[in-house]
Amino acid sequence: MKYLWEATVAVMLLILTPLAALARPLSCRSYESTFVATETRSYWVNICGGDRPAYYMARHKQDPRLSIRLPLRDWSPQGYYFEAVNGEYTYLLTKTPRGMFLTVSRGTHELLREPVLEPW
Repeated sequence: MKYLWEATVAVMLLILTPLAALARPLSCRSYESTFVATETRSYWVNICGGDRPAYYMARHKQDPRLSIRLPLRDWSPQGYYFEAVNGEYTYLLTKTPRGMFLTVSRGTHELLREPVLEPW
């Protein structure tokens, strides 16, 4: 059931990416600053922007074609959390006293929570 749910979440994140882009690690666009570049067990995650954080990006490790780029809805100037929303789905990258996590929720239902492997 867990793997089925992860696959469902990955499908929800689907954006077809050119094959040349799949050969490179996930990165911000050349004209953007990278505020966070990290990973979980299943995803690479970046926070990108200009003078301030502006975009959440994530790519599934097993299938790099499953990726998303969303504008940030909210973020902490101290870098404790970054929040992006896509319809009913909320993506949170958080730094808490209990650790750092990537969380995907639909409404009040948590779909995915994975610890961040590389601190920022």
